[in-house]
Amino acid sequence: MRCMHCYVARWRGRLAELGPAARLRLASEMVEAGVEWVGITGGEPLLLPDFWRIAGLLSGAGVEVTVNTNALLVDEGVAEKLSRVVSRVYVSIDGSRETHEAMRRCRGCHRRVLEAVRLLTRAGVDVVPVMAVSRINYRAVDEYLETVAELGLETAALIPVMPQGEARLTGIWPDAETYNTAVLRAAVRAKDLGLRLHLWCTPYAHALRLPGNVFYGNCRLSPTIDIDPAGNILLCDVIDVVLSNAAEKGLVKAAEEAAAHPLTRAIENPELSGACRECPYRGRCMGGCYARSLLVYGALNAGDPLCPLLGSKDKAPRDIDYHG
Repeated sequence: MRCMHCYVARWRGRLAELGPAARLRLASEMVEAGVEWVGITGGEPLLLPDFWRIAGLLSGAGVEVTVNTNALLVDEGVAEKLSRVVSRVYVSIDGSRETHEAMRRCRGCHRRVLEAVRLLTRAGVDVVPVMAVSRINYRAVDEYLETVAELGLETAALIPVMPQGEARLTGIWPDAETYNTAVLRAAVRAKDLGLRLHLWCTPYAHALRLPGNVFYGNCRLSPTIDIDPAGNILLCDVIDVVLSNAAEKGLVKAAEEAAAHPLTRAIENPELSGACRECPYRGRCMGGCYARSLLVYGALNAGDPLCPLLGSKDKAPRDIDYHG
């Protein structure tokens, strides 16, 4: 299955992935360094033969582990095993049945995902569905949230499809009007259904004046690092801006190098211009998503292309590759 919006598709055939021994060593270093939380994403992490060993090592040492999955490999046995090694599972549900299967190019997979969610919740797993909002499915947020409520869940998440990977080829990443229309509709419907709504990668959300059941943050201020399959510490997992390599230099040294990198400082203390400099929300938004800014405008702090306060200056994604 090759999704229409997978941003890690850009790595296919390009990265020399760490082997099982190196992945286990890196997980052990996380434990030794006192890491509090590890989010395991993909692609599809449940395809990794050593997923269970890594997750078990981390959770057994008291590290909070979460996993992002399409849930197609979840059966009763997998659900039970996940309940022992992870604290939360994020499951992709991209709108209605029609839009989910269109974006994921898989007939019948929507039903299988819903059954997997039921198996996970019966096993006692905390499940949070995540809808990747695109030009294809942005009108389907109502159906998505109604499905979440019918599954007996309390929280749903939205994330905008990024102009990277497969989405660069398919062109389904949303513009500001498309995504913000979906967010506003979702906020109202989630409130009606008694759901908490989490917005990922939407740091400018203050400008939308959303109700109190909607939550969002800003990764510029988050004390986390992104590590790609080759062990590179990236400025963001959506862009190939390499700050150091944890497999080559060790996790602690690489994390220190990443923290001291000029580009890290540039996003933590951005020099804003234009509308962002004068914006009343600049202290919390800080110019919005720097990865989207780089991909669309070619600069980290040119403003978030999805922010409704910046006006319409939609462009095609740029071909920028800082990997190396």
